[in-house]
Amino acid sequence: MKAAVYSGTRNLYQDMVTAAKSLVANSSVEKIYFLIEDNTFPEELPPFIETLNVSGQTYFPRKSANFKSPFSYMALLRVCYTDLLPNVDKVLQLDVDTVCVDNIDELWNVDLTGKWFAAVEEKLSTYKPFGALYYNIGVAMFNLNQIREDKADELLIRYLNTINTPYIDQDAWNRHMAERHVGLPIRYNESFVTGFTDNPAIVHYAGFKDWHENPRLSRREYHRHYKELSWEDVLSAKHSDSSTDI
Repeated sequence: MKAAVYSGTRNLYQDMVTAAKSLVANSSVEKIYFLIEDNTFPEELPPFIETLNVSGQTYFPRKSANFKSPFSYMALLRVCYTDLLPNVDKVLQLDVDTVCVDNIDELWNVDLTGKWFAAVEEKLSTYKPFGALYYNIGVAMFNLNQIREDKADELLIRYLNTINTPYIDQDAWNRHMAERHVGLPIRYNESFVTGFTDNPAIVHYAGFKDWHENPRLSRREYHRHYKELSWEDVLSAKHSDSSTDI
C-alpha cells in the first residue's frame, strides 16, 4: 500500500489539506493519515484520508526533555509511526509546508532493505551536530518493518525523553541513523537547506511561506494553486487519468 502521513496542530490544518491535495494530484497514493489533536476534522475529507487524534499520547510526558509546549508532541510522535500505524509497512512522511509539483511515485520504490529511512541531505545547512551528513526529515520514506525489527522506535523515544534536541525528531534520526539510511535526490525535497533544482518534485517551504527573500525560492504559485483547488477538482483530474489508483 502506498501510504503517507502528515501531522499538525489546529493552526496547521489548512496547510495539511493543501499539501495532501498536491500529493494526491502528483502520485498514486492509496492512503493518507492525518495526525491531529481533535476527534473530528473541521472539513470533509475524501474517504482515503484517515484522521487520528493523538492529543492523548503517553509516549512523551510533559516533564520530558523535548516537551517544550503542549503542541511539540506532534513532532515527537513522528518517531512513533510503528505503533500509531500498526498495519503499515512503509510510509512517506511529509511536512505540512511541502507541496508536490511532479509525480513522486518512485519514492515508494526506493530500496530500503535493511534501512530505516530515505531522505534528502541538508547540503546547504551549516548545522552538522553528528558529523558531515545531516538529513532533512520533512520528506522521508520510513521502513516501519525494519524500524520495528531493530526496535529503533523504542531507542528514539528514550533519547527524546532524555536529551534536549533543537530539531526534535530530525535530530534523533540523524543521531542514530549510522548506515541505516538512503540518500534521495534534491528534487524530492527542494528547500533552502537541501538545495535547488530545475525540476523539483516536492517543494519544501520550510517556514518561508512566501519564499520572497531569494529569487530562486519563487515557488509561491505552487502553494497558491493547490490551496485554491477543491477536493472535487483534484479528484476529478485524477479520475480522468487512467494511471490513478484512487
